[in-house]
Amino acid sequence: MNVAELMIETLYQHGVRHVFGIPGDAICDFTYALKSRKDMDFILVRHEEAGAFAAAAQAKLSGELACCMGTAGGGAIHLLNGLYDAKLDHAPVLAITGQVQTEFVGTGYHQEVDTERLFSDACVYSKTVMDEGQLPAIIMEACKAAISERGPAHVSVPTNVAGRKVREIPSNLTPALSGARMRPCDEDLQKAADLINKASKPVILAGIGAAGGASEVTALAKKIKAPIVRTLRAKDWIDESHPDCVGGLGLLGGVPGSKAMDRCDLLIMIGADYPYVDFYPKKAKTIQIDRKVRQIGKRKSIDAPLHGHAGPTVSGLLELVHEKADGSFKQEIGAIHEKERANWKSEETSKNVPVRPQTVLHAVSGHAPDNAIFLCDTGTVTAWSARHLIVKEEQRFTASACLGTMAFALSGSIGAQLKYPDRPVIALCGDGAFAMLMADFVTAVRYDLPVTVVVLNNQKLGFIALEQEGKGLPEHSIDLVNPDFAVFARACGGIGIDVHRPDELDDAMKDAFSNDKATVVNVFVEPGELIMPPEITARQAYHFGLAKVREVMDPVKESISG
Repeated sequence: MNVAELMIETLYQHGVRHVFGIPGDAICDFTYALKSRKDMDFILVRHEEAGAFAAAAQAKLSGELACCMGTAGGGAIHLLNGLYDAKLDHAPVLAITGQVQTEFVGTGYHQEVDTERLFSDACVYSKTVMDEGQLPAIIMEACKAAISERGPAHVSVPTNVAGRKVREIPSNLTPALSGARMRPCDEDLQKAADLINKASKPVILAGIGAAGGASEVTALAKKIKAPIVRTLRAKDWIDESHPDCVGGLGLLGGVPGSKAMDRCDLLIMIGADYPYVDFYPKKAKTIQIDRKVRQIGKRKSIDAPLHGHAGPTVSGLLELVHEKADGSFKQEIGAIHEKERANWKSEETSKNVPVRPQTVLHAVSGHAPDNAIFLCDTGTVTAWSARHLIVKEEQRFTASACLGTMAFALSGSIGAQLKYPDRPVIALCGDGAFAMLMADFVTAVRYDLPVTVVVLNNQKLGFIALEQEGKGLPEHSIDLVNPDFAVFARACGGIGIDVHRPDELDDAMKDAFSNDKATVVNVFVEPGELIMPPEITARQAYHFGLAKVREVMDPVKESISG
């Protein structure tokens, strides 16, 4: 084998079946190595960023290694946004980049970029193969780092090295990674259990890190009568279809999550890294369970830190905590939750024209197959999806959660559909996010991927409007001039459906989820629909009012100056 072939074979033995990227002279040996195989595919995207997002989506949904690739210079640089997304959401992705010939490294040669240094912040591992003798050690170290540290790794290969023969090839190209799961010591578990036993109003804040202990977490909630508040990514394993879950927190959540935090006397954080510290309880005792020591106490002070994986740690707590007889606090929060859902129902079934975004997400929830995979983009669509998309037990959900970058959903849906060919895949996009990388819709068409892209088309950057008004500023610089997305979809060889009225939604969703082609459902939604925080502070009300006054006054000022 040559260097490229050995690296590809190592990836195969780690479960990688798709490599996303765009060919270039510095990675020709890699694309040829993939062309020569029947058990792996090179997926030609239209932008390397889309390839990185596709790989990140595969890694987030499966927990397995995924791969993307870019040539020297600009091709490599284009991968970075997707790799940062993988880094912040703890997804194991390997990025392979080309490099100029070894004799020109460091000379400012055409397309030369110090990729090892450039990728060192985005990746948990970043090395350059300067000699074929460094393999297979470097590629195996990169795979091991990505998998064990749950993040992207990067290997750069000069073009004159990629084709060289490798003399010694070990028979096993898969490093021995431990599948062990950590559990805290008995003393730490007992301290946490004592806090739980003394608490009268416990609340569980569950994140994506709790997914591996889903049954244990729900058993704990039932035993100690605790409502479960979830983070956005935790919709992937628990959502409001579960009787113990009262929804999200903060702007992406509702009133019950905020009330639970305000009124609890004990917060149990499990695999969660919720960044908005204003929403944490001010006086409650806090237990935090996390497999990474650095995460514990990152957002607030912790009374009982538990270093371990969610499953075995919560299992240990279940043996020590007493079953609570008083479930009044959980019932109180549950009643608030039921009232809010009833209020939201009128928004979700609204007959208003233009269509309300809540109505769109309600229709998606109602028609999506029970095994669907949702990929949510960043923008107002995130908030509407967080609140009004109900993810059922067998469905999946992921997003660009921690980085919060636009353009994730369409690209991610390509990776998800390739990874799970027998499951329906649905990308939830705003018009701004979809337009960023919409050229890769043709990639879905090319590879016969029947993804459904639902675009909430409000012809502006809606979340930026919210942020501007939050500062007391009028809306400005956010209006979008969009192409006809449905016509665009048909021009690419897919299906395009326009929706202007609520009574058109049911047929549009039925058509989208029943055909076997890539489809865009372009829904024209109310641009003025507001995402209201669970509770309005005086400061927020003041800034919103100020923004509206400025919006009225600005045209007057313009006419005077003119």
